Amino acid sequence: MTYTDRLDLIIRRTQWLLRQVAERDAALIKAREEAQRLKLQIDNQALEIEELNNKIKIIKLARSFESGEDTAALKRKINEYIREIDNSIALLND
Repeated sequence: MTYTDRLDLIIRRTQWLLRQVAERDAALIKAREEAQRLKLQIDNQALEIEELNNKIKIIKLARSFESGEDTAALKRKINEYIREIDNSIALLND
């Protein structure tokens, strides 16, 4: 094999390697975008879960009014729910 042939082989291999690197970079960018999209989806679902949990608490509270629990216990529950909501809002603001 002549020096020219060897040089051509090295050039072809280098070009192939550069294409491989470019393909890997593109795949990495795509994977990072997908990871970011999924993280956003998880965050949105966590917020939705929190909202649904709050609705459940409100429904339970409304049912406890219907069942005739004593007023002091209801006030304690309401204050507890308000503290939990305030904590949730504080976490969301962070």
